[in-house]
Amino acid sequence: MEVSTLKKMIDDLCLYEEVNIEKTGLIIDGAALYYSLYYTSDPKLDQRCGGDYPGFKDEVCNFFKTLQDCEVTPYIFLDGGSDPDKHKTLVYRRKDTEEKAKTIATTKPEDVVPKGCNVLPPLVKDVFIEILKEKGIEFKQCLGEADPEVVSDANQKQCPVLSIDKDFYIFDLCKGFLHLDNFEWKRKKDGKIPAKLYTRSKFCKHFKLDPALMPVFASIAGNDYSILKDNGNFANESSSSGEYSIKRLDGILRFLSKVNLHGLNDSQKRERALSQALNHVGKKENQTFKLSIQKYVQPEKPSSKLPSWVRKKVEIGKLTTSVISVVDQKSMMPPVLVEDFSQRSSYTAAYPIRQYFYKLLTKDVQALLPDLSSDEQKNLQLERLHKVLIILSVWYLSVQAPEGLRRRVFEEALQVQTSALENIPDQLKLPVCVTVFWFNNLKLGQKAETVLHALLLGFVCDPNSPEDEFERKMKTLKDEGVNNWQPHVAKAFIQWLCCMRQSLHLNQLLCSPLPEPQCARLYCGPLLHRLADEDKIEEVQKTLRGEKKELYENLKTVCNPYSGEGSSQSSRVEVSSTDMESSNGEWETKKRKKKRGGRRTNCRKRRFLYKGN
Repeated sequence: MEVSTLKKMIDDLCLYEEVNIEKTGLIIDGAALYYSLYYTSDPKLDQRCGGDYPGFKDEVCNFFKTLQDCEVTPYIFLDGGSDPDKHKTLVYRRKDTEEKAKTIATTKPEDVVPKGCNVLPPLVKDVFIEILKEKGIEFKQCLGEADPEVVSDANQKQCPVLSIDKDFYIFDLCKGFLHLDNFEWKRKKDGKIPAKLYTRSKFCKHFKLDPALMPVFASIAGNDYSILKDNGNFANESSSSGEYSIKRLDGILRFLSKVNLHGLNDSQKRERALSQALNHVGKKENQTFKLSIQKYVQPEKPSSKLPSWVRKKVEIGKLTTSVISVVDQKSMMPPVLVEDFSQRSSYTAAYPIRQYFYKLLTKDVQALLPDLSSDEQKNLQLERLHKVLIILSVWYLSVQAPEGLRRRVFEEALQVQTSALENIPDQLKLPVCVTVFWFNNLKLGQKAETVLHALLLGFVCDPNSPEDEFERKMKTLKDEGVNNWQPHVAKAFIQWLCCMRQSLHLNQLLCSPLPEPQCARLYCGPLLHRLADEDKIEEVQKTLRGEKKELYENLKTVCNPYSGEGSSQSSRVEVSSTDMESSNGEWETKKRKKKRGGRRTNCRKRRFLYKGN
């Protein structure tokens, strides 16, 4: 929820207290934090090339190191499933984000993207949770929006709230609200962080407003649930010298402060104030405003159809919150991608993986299986059905299936064989499976192997390892920035990210049959785009020595065993996609049946990791 322009009004009127934060607990809105850290980093982190996750990790770690130095104990709350009551608002925001993504995608590398034009790369939330686990920072993924639990925990622990969500100006927070824009953690001095503390009591005192009416103010001023269209009535009554939006807020507050509330309890006060505000602009009462008000008065923790053991996994970050959307709302709304919008969405590359994820959750077993056309296929179908049914029994009975069986389901989804991974470090096993799946369905002609090798060199790169010629060369390339922008290369990399994200979540759903990877070090968009050149690849390969060279050769063998045997592209199996993106940005899956007796692609099966069809 958000009340637009309210922060500007508060800043202009100095309705805050300048404080120094130290030796305290701090309730943090996790989504607000990772958005803010990614967008406000200096130097600015990449949004055009799929993201700079190593750079993001550095920023996050520096933030929490500052809190530690100031003896501030953070408690992080992350959003889960979205509130169905604000679906229209989310669709509107998504369309706005898509327009920003188009702007970023079409802006030339040498030009500056317009201010405020930000789109979060697809793996940021996953990387953020990974860092929280690694650092041992207390956090919780909520089943729905985090606001109710943030407010409850802040008042229980007697801590201020740190966020960018302007709804925290409305909630009754006993220790106040710190806006991230005014939380100057990079200007720490003497173990203290300069900040501006807002309290609702100071705001209400300034406008002579009964605090019980703050939810009414928010509901008619405009939030994610309601807005009162007043045709300028409130703005015309304001004496403020500010812009129209400020005048309107000021007029609403002045009007509410004059409502006669004598002898009424808080609930009656809100009813009378809302009724008079609606009458003032000639509107009839409706449930929309009452629902909006209730979100502030009694913020409810959402319920879910998920079994308790699954909810627990979500809360501790071992399972993606996407399961909530799929099970409770029968839909998924993946992050907006910065890509060429004239082409098919890069999410189509991950369709077969997402299909397994979705169908396992919705119990549509048949949709996972091929059509019967022979005894051999019938046996295969029964074998797959057996696997899936056992996984479903895990879902209902909360009893883990054997790891080997869960691993085979993962292999089936990605059409890979993990037995070929014995020479691959545990942290790279899942990314390598993803890379094999992605590479064997990549349509990029002769450029495919160059893009693959750039990605694999990124896997080998480890800035935390002892510095050598290879690491120095990779750092130099990253610092040079992208001066060889290639749209088809960008498309290939964003497709890999989509496959990686969905595979990561499928692995979580299957209780991690493959080790969880360190996503933060896997992908640095500007570096990989700089590397995606045959001459650069050859130049960097020459700097590899010892274990890193051996790892790189192993990765190449597993990911592309036919390299050097002619056209490796001819042996790829193209996975058909039936993803349909609806106008509101949500993904719906439809089953497309193959025509029996139709033309079949004659493809050699790979002997190593890829199983083929």
